[in-house]
Amino acid sequence: MTRAVARQSEQDEAGSRFAARLPYWPRLMGAEMAARYLGVSAGTFRTLNIRSGHIGRRVVWDRVDLDRYADRLSEQPLSPIERKVAATEVERQFLERRRG
Repeated sequence: MTRAVARQSEQDEAGSRFAARLPYWPRLMGAEMAARYLGVSAGTFRTLNIRSGHIGRRVVWDRVDLDRYADRLSEQPLSPIERKVAATEVERQFLERRRG
């Protein structure tokens, strides 16, 4: 077996082990977990401006919003309902910034 093939085999095996250990992703996540879900650092995540909510004093992000953000990055087509939700969110953010 060549060295490159052996290395690829090791990487595939490591990827399989990692996938088997992925945590259950809850519907609502804190910043650290949401950042891991998207595969970015917590600092980068905080700059993405993804809509968050509050449970008491805790700031949480909805997994559906995180998926929608990732879909927009990969230019996945949105369903008509998702387009309407996204447009409403853009309008809400615009009005929020306008009010100051």
